[in-house]
Amino acid sequence: MKIDPDLRRRTLRAAVGLLETAHDPEHVFPHAVPLLDALGNSPLGEMGREQLLQDPALRQLADDQYWGPWPSAEGLRALPAGSLGRLYQARFDRLGLHAVPPPDTSRMDGPGAYLQQRLRATHDIHHTILAIPVDVPGEAAGSAYYASALRQPQSAAVLTAWIFHAFKDPLENERLWDGVRFGLEVARLGPTLLASRWEEGWDTPMSIWRERLGLTALLLQSPFQEELALLC
Repeated sequence: MKIDPDLRRRTLRAAVGLLETAHDPEHVFPHAVPLLDALGNSPLGEMGREQLLQDPALRQLADDQYWGPWPSAEGLRALPAGSLGRLYQARFDRLGLHAVPPPDTSRMDGPGAYLQQRLRATHDIHHTILAIPVDVPGEAAGSAYYASALRQPQSAAVLTAWIFHAFKDPLENERLWDGVRFGLEVARLGPTLLASRWEEGWDTPMSIWRERLGLTALLLQSPFQEELALLC
């Protein structure tokens, strides 16, 4: 059987990206790009997006091409204490990072591409609402949620990299699997994080957002209680 040489090349780059991510998780983005591209642009990635579009809320979001107001860092800092927007920005300030800029909607090509861009743009909101840290166990929790609830093959592959990395450290390995279990519990709620219109509630208290999404009780069992205390 003949093997497509382009497929062979992309597969090799993806495999190298997975191993580089496992070795150097602090620089996941440059390492994982070939991996994410190979899987995101594959038939498996397309099938996942088509399955997501069967969810009525996500279908409506995609049909509307919804993007609400995206305040500046200064605008987010000025929101009420305990609100989604203020805690979202406070997380970036604490980490010494810049918030994601307002999404560029000029290159969207169909509902599947919209959902993929929406997921990237709201990824840090998901970190904030779930109170998961940016270390390997926290990212593993997010990847487990995305792989299970959102059918993201890219997330399943990156989760493998996190697992490989944590094998080297027994304590981190234990925390990683706690994070994976937490992410899978959140996934039982379905794709609600991606379906949420966050921009309509930047000033809404975080506690109300979490109650609406059915997260309040789950977060009491979160393995990331230190992060949760910073995002309440």
